[in-house]
Amino acid sequence: RCLGIAATQEDADYVNEHSLQFGTPIQAGDLVYEDIAGDFDENGNPIPDGKIDADDKTIIGSCIPRLTYGLNLNLSWKGLSLNILFQGVGKADAYISGYYTQPCVKGGTFRKEHLDRWTPTNTECTIPRLSYNTTNNTQTSSFWMGDASYFRLKNLQISYSLPSKWMKAIKLQGISFFANGENLFTATNYYQGYDPENMYTNSGDGVTTGSATNYPLVKTYTFGVDIKF
Repeated sequence: RCLGIAATQEDADYVNEHSLQFGTPIQAGDLVYEDIAGDFDENGNPIPDGKIDADDKTIIGSCIPRLTYGLNLNLSWKGLSLNILFQGVGKADAYISGYYTQPCVKGGTFRKEHLDRWTPTNTECTIPRLSYNTTNNTQTSSFWMGDASYFRLKNLQISYSLPSKWMKAIKLQGISFFANGENLFTATNYYQGYDPENMYTNSGDGVTTGSATNYPLVKTYTFGVDIKF
């Protein structure tokens, strides 16, 4: 579990005195991890052993959605029809790494979020300091765990059928016009630029899920005419 970012060198020095973070003394702007491995006291609470390693790993979330839901609405009035499909996930966690957490490691990629990295003048930051020569800040931890819950307007279709009396005049069974849209709106607190619908499984760098490549969902619009002879 990650406790946050060491805002100052004094904070980093204090942490180094009590627990060595992955074998390297940390600096200001580095992530600080919780030391939970060691013996237990009389109340069953863990006693820190003074170092952060694989023994300090613990379960930090679940990529399995705890709640999924959907709502399908069908409305019609005379020749006008409206179909709406909402869907969402109420609670799910997803882990982001690679491009997001490690700028420069894959083709020199930076994201807008990296502008809010730690610097001596920006200690109230959301991203730790940038560094090429340490692995402390790229460890799998709760710091990079995202909330993959979302609410999405998955599909919206509007159609209009011309009156049947008009069809008799032109000797057709029916003419309908329709407009359809998919993925029109999404409400989520997940990482910007990543799709939570694809990310509630093991998300990695946001490009692959497990061994399968995921192309981000896009908004699509379809317009057409249905003519029945």
